[in-house]
Amino acid sequence: MSDVFNEVDEELRREQANRLFKRFLPYIIALIVVIVGGVSAVQGWTWWQEKQRSEAADTYARAAKLLEQKDFAAAAAAFTDFAQTGPSGYAALSKVQAAIATMNMGRKAEAAKLFTEAASAFDDPLFSDLAMLKAVMVVYDEISLADMDAKLGPLMEPGRPFRALARELMASKSMDEGDFTRARQEYSVLSMAFDAPSGTRQRAQMALSLLGPAPEEALLESVSKLAEPAVENTGQEGDVATDELPEDHSAEHANPPAEDTNQ
Repeated sequence: MSDVFNEVDEELRREQANRLFKRFLPYIIALIVVIVGGVSAVQGWTWWQEKQRSEAADTYARAAKLLEQKDFAAAAAAFTDFAQTGPSGYAALSKVQAAIATMNMGRKAEAAKLFTEAASAFDDPLFSDLAMLKAVMVVYDEISLADMDAKLGPLMEPGRPFRALARELMASKSMDEGDFTRARQEYSVLSMAFDAPSGTRQRAQMALSLLGPAPEEALLESVSKLAEPAVENTGQEGDVATDELPEDHSAEHANPPAEDTNQ
């Protein structure tokens, strides 16, 4: 009898398991589909990214080859187009290369504009400041002192990677524009900047020696040099005047010698 009851219980448990399996079977299938789809999506996304990077690298290399072959017009066009359509990581670098190609074609203003756009696109100050320096240097002869100050002012702040070079450009432009006060100020800062390259400090010291002292300092120095001989001459004349004074014989005339009473 006990065997019969065991078989009945086992049959009931099997029936319950089958009902539960049939009940949750759609959910199990859906979970499997989601897992498989997720893995496939990740793999597909990774493959697509690798494909995009590979194509971007090939496109950039072809444009760089044009620049290397000095086909500046084609290189500028290729880099400009790639900066707009390629991945964001290549945008700023492509603008720099387009600016170089444009500069070699003699279009300085356009090259400066591209360098400025590249400086805004870079996140790293090392590259953004370098691009801005290029933007200023390519139009150095055409840009005004005020415009240069507006562009290079932030680059001269403490901690910026090219602050010494930016200050030297400002000092040189100030000298060219005849603003010798500003030139002395910038060169003086450079000559005492221990974090500036030694060559930059030496050039600053040479420029200061060519500029000479400030007008106020030169005037004070000239006045002091003129005053020294005057003081010396005054002292010498006083000595001479004292030596040349005639002897005072008034006492002798006031008291004539007494007559000899014995005569």
